Formats: sequence, C-alpha cells, structure tokens
Amino acid sequence: MPSGHALPFYALASWLLTELLGALMLRSWIASGGMRAARQRPARSDAMSLPVLAGHAGLNLAGLACWIGFVLSGAAPLAWLALAVMAPAIGLGISTVTIWTPYPGGRRDPAGSAEPGPAESQQTRPGVMPERELRRRLSDDELATQLVDELLSRDLAQRQARTANWSLRPLIPLGHGALAIVTFLLALLAAIATV
Repeated sequence: MPSGHALPFYALASWLLTELLGALMLRSWIASGGMRAARQRPARSDAMSLPVLAGHAGLNLAGLACWIGFVLSGAAPLAWLALAVMAPAIGLGISTVTIWTPYPGGRRDPAGSAEPGPAESQQTRPGVMPERELRRRLSDDELATQLVDELLSRDLAQRQARTANWSLRPLIPLGHGALAIVTFLLALLAAIATV
C-alpha cells in the first residue's frame, strides 16, 4: 500500500459504519420477533430466511476481516479477497431487503381499521355528513360556527396523529444499503490503487 494512501482507511470507516447500521437492524429484527417468525418459516412465507441473513452477515464480517488484514499488512491479495467476499454479501443483502419489505397493502389508520374503498357510499363513511344536514347547518349561524369548530379540531387531531406516526426508522436500511455501495466503491478503488 503506497504511503499516504487514504482510500483503504476511508473504505474501512465506511465498512464499520455499514456494519453498525446492520447491527442496529439485526437488533431491531430480533426484538420484534423476527427470529421466532424465521423459525416458523415454512408456515410463514413472509418471514426472513435465517440462512440468507446469516450468509449476508457472515460474508460481510469475513470481508471486513480481510480488509482489516489488508489495511494492516498492505497485502493486495487480501484487498481483492475482501472484494470477492463482499460482492455476494451485497447480493444477499439485496435479497434480505426484498424479503423484509412487504408488498404495499392497504393503508390503515392509527386505530387499525382499513380505509374505506371507493365503492362505499359516502353515507356510510365516518365523518361524512348528508347534504341535507350540511345545508341545514350552514343556514344557521350558530350551527355553522359549531361545524367549523368541529372540522378544525378534527383536522388538527389528524395532523397531530400523522406527525406522531412519522419515523426515521426507514432511513436505517436505506443508509445501510447506500453505505454498502460506497464501501464497495472505495474498496475497489483502493484495491485498484495497489496494482
């Protein structure tokens, strides 16, 4: 490794950050019952495959060990070996994302009931007022004021519920994947620089 060459260290830092985010996702998966669901995999087709997940993590750790060996020794074959191990690890990581991410289904409100479909009558949906009642309320100043107050308070409650449900958790897998690509590119450039 040429003296003063910083790419291997950048790749190592990126690799360690990627592993950290992967460990956070693994901890979250285990805490949410993912291990139990994976053991029931023949019965549950939506569960993560333990061999795929173990292969992804194992190959990444093996590649990281090779990369650390390269950084410490400067032996170019270790850099290429780390890349050779990292490529299938990234493929398995993509597989885990496609298994882990469910196909988008119908959205549910915070209470857990499904949103009404377009075929449902407006009369049966909660919060929809018949036109006759709406006209009656709008013709009376006091009832119109109550109606406006009800609408404003309902809108405020819905906004607060949406804000309370917002989460940064989806950014963790996205960051993990982006860092994996950056790590691979940095490692590839560092390995090419050894030639």
